[in-house]
Amino acid sequence: MGRKKTNMAKKRKAEEDPECDEHGSLCKKRKIDPFMLEMSNKTVDNLKDLVEDGLQTIIANNCLLDVKHAFVFIPQLFDPTIAHKIIAFFVKKSPNIDVFITKKTSDSQRLMLLSIEQLIDLLEAVGATCVFCGDSEVRRYGLACWYEATNLRDANAIPKTPLTQSEWEKLALRNKCEFSTVKDLEDLLGARRTHWVAQAIIVGGRLLKKFHRFPNNYLVFNVCNFAARIWSGPQTKSSRCFALCLYIFELFGTTEFMRNLVRHPVESQDVVHSTFTELFNVFDLLDISELDSILTFDHLMETLNFCFLYQLKLHDIAPDDEIQINETWTILSKADKLEEISQLILVILKLLVSIPKSKTEKKQLKNKLAIYINIFELKRVSQKPNLLLLVCTSHQGTPNEFKLIKLLLKAGADPNAVDQQRCSPLHLLANSELTSSHSWDDPSYSTRAENFTAIVRVIFDGRFHQDQVNLSGQSALECLKPLSSYPDADLSRLVGNFSQGVRPLSCLAAKEVRRNQLPCECLPVTLQSMVLQH
Repeated sequence: MGRKKTNMAKKRKAEEDPECDEHGSLCKKRKIDPFMLEMSNKTVDNLKDLVEDGLQTIIANNCLLDVKHAFVFIPQLFDPTIAHKIIAFFVKKSPNIDVFITKKTSDSQRLMLLSIEQLIDLLEAVGATCVFCGDSEVRRYGLACWYEATNLRDANAIPKTPLTQSEWEKLALRNKCEFSTVKDLEDLLGARRTHWVAQAIIVGGRLLKKFHRFPNNYLVFNVCNFAARIWSGPQTKSSRCFALCLYIFELFGTTEFMRNLVRHPVESQDVVHSTFTELFNVFDLLDISELDSILTFDHLMETLNFCFLYQLKLHDIAPDDEIQINETWTILSKADKLEEISQLILVILKLLVSIPKSKTEKKQLKNKLAIYINIFELKRVSQKPNLLLLVCTSHQGTPNEFKLIKLLLKAGADPNAVDQQRCSPLHLLANSELTSSHSWDDPSYSTRAENFTAIVRVIFDGRFHQDQVNLSGQSALECLKPLSSYPDADLSRLVGNFSQGVRPLSCLAAKEVRRNQLPCECLPVTLQSMVLQH
C-alpha cells in the first residue's frame, strides 16, 4: 500500500510538473488512447458513442456535464444551470430547430437535435471550460472533448478556421496556434498547464466571436488568471508581461463592455484595475531595457489611450456605484484608482519624452495631451490628481522631467493649479531647486539650471498669477527670491522683468475681493478657488 501511494504521488507530481525527469520519460511512453483509458477506465470510443447518441446528458449533483451510465465522470465545477445554458444556447443558434417546441424538452433530447458541427462547437466549448477551471483530472477531460471534436471534424470534413491573432496576442501566447490535429493534442499532454490554458483562450475566443458574444466576462476573467501566473513567474521577460497587459486591454475594448467591467468586477476581482497595476509594475519594477524592442512611440501611445479611456470610465462612476465585494474586502476607492492610474500615465509620459520622435509624432503627443488636459483637468478642476502637479511634486531635476513639464505647459496645463498646501507648480519647482543648492557649484548643474529657467519663462509667458499664495502665505515669486545666487543669471533678470509688468485684472480683482472679505459664495467654484489663492 505504501509503495502504491508513493507511485501515485509521483504520478500526480509528474502531471503537474511537465518538466520533471519522471514526467519526461512518461510522456515519451504515453499515447492518446491509453491516456483516455485512465479516465474512469473508459476509452475514446465510449465518448464517441455518446456523441453519436446525442450525448445523453443529465444535470445533477452540481456537475457541468454528466453522461448517462456514467461513461465519463465530471467532477463538480459550476452551478448546475451552466450546462443547461450552454445547451440552450447551441439549440437556439440552430436554424432547423423550433426553439419554442424545445422549451419543454430535456437537455438530452435537445442535444439529439443538434448538427454535427454544433456538437463539435459544444465539445470545444466544454473542453475550454474544463481546461480553464478544472484540476488535473478535469483538464484531461477537457482534452478528451477536444480530441473527440477533432476526430468529428476529420470524419465529417468540417474545417476549422483559426482567427488571425493580433500582435499582442501572439507575443502574450508565444506565437501559439490553435490545435488542429490529434498529434497537436498528444504534444499538449507533455506541456505545462499554461500551454493548455493558452489553447483554451484561443478556442474560447474563436467560439465567442463566431457566435457574436465577444468580448465576454468569462474569457476576460480567465485570461487575467492566466496572465497572473505569467506576471508572477520569476523568469518571465518584461516584454511578455507588457504584451499580456496590451492583449487584455484589447479584450476590454473601447466599448460599453469596458464600462461594465469597471463598474462590476468579475468573480470578485477588479481585473481592469489589476491589469493597469501590473503594467505599472512592468515599468517600475522590471528591467526596462528588456522592453526596448517594443517600447515604440506607437505602442506607448496605444497604452496611453487605454489609460485615458480607463480614467474617463472612472470619472463617470458615481459614489453610489462603488461595489462592496464581500463583508471583509472592498475594491479600491475611486480616488485611489484615479491616483494610481495618474501615476501610471506619468510613467508612460516620461518614457514618451525620452524616446526619439519625429515632428509629426511630437505634434501627435502634444495634441493628445491637450485633449486630456481639457477633459480631465480644466473641466474637472475639483478632481485630483493633476499631472503637472504630480511631475513637479516628484521632480528630481532630470532632463526628461523638464521636457515633460514643458510639454504639459505648452499643451495647456494650468500653471496656477495647486496641491493640498495650495502650492503651484512653480512653488514646488522653486523649492526643489533650493533644496539642491549644495550642488549649485558643480559645473554639471548648469544644464539643470538652464532647464529650470526655461520652464520659468514658459510659466511667465502663460496664465500665471503672481499674487497666488500657498497656505503659508508665500507666493511663487517669493519662493524664487532665495535663488538670487542661482547658477543661471537669466533667472534673476526674468523674475525682475516679470514682477515689474502689469498684473492681470483678474488677479487684482481677486486680491481686492479677498482683502475686503467680499461675499463670493454665488461665484462659480473655479472663481472661488482663485479668490482663495490670492
